[in-house]
Amino acid sequence: MKISHVTEEQLLSMTPEQKWELVCGKIRDEGKSADFALLLGSKPSYSAARARSAAKLYNDGRVKYIVPSGGVKWESDGESLTEAEFMKRILVSNGVPEEAIIMENEATTTKENMICGTLQINRKNRFADKNVMIVTSVNHMQRSLALAKTFLPNMVNISYYPSQPDIPYETCMADPSSLDRAIHLTKGLVDNGIIEDFEI
Repeated sequence: MKISHVTEEQLLSMTPEQKWELVCGKIRDEGKSADFALLLGSKPSYSAARARSAAKLYNDGRVKYIVPSGGVKWESDGESLTEAEFMKRILVSNGVPEEAIIMENEATTTKENMICGTLQINRKNRFADKNVMIVTSVNHMQRSLALAKTFLPNMVNISYYPSQPDIPYETCMADPSSLDRAIHLTKGLVDNGIIEDFEI
């Protein structure tokens, strides 16, 4: 079934477990490596988990460069930092050298993460290296991958890595609104012709 075919009535009749399966069921670490990890920002608790995961990828030799992306500012320990600045601090504190970090401080949406992240990667090496790994939360990955396939250059090989630890399964079961939001946002992108429809 394609994401566009999911009706509001079907969503209302789904259990939280079914919604989890719809949004997150196919998202697993593929075990791949990449030249760049495009690290997507969010509020601090999610950004921190995502940044630690990207640092692990770097330290395990699975990525050469990390592009923390996000220009939304959040308060952290009395400071106002962009998502990218906040994630850079975590990357450095987890052993990623500054020369392996390419900052992207402008994006305010997932779509802009892809566009602005692409610009920074292009400025680094004009995509001489063509493998980009998307790093984000598991319930954000489906939409992020669809946007990456739409807005990253066609010659780029896209892979993904869900951040660990991520949103606990039990948290979404207690409040499945994050899953509803993920489904509605993804459907909206398809309905408005921003991304292509896809099988779920």
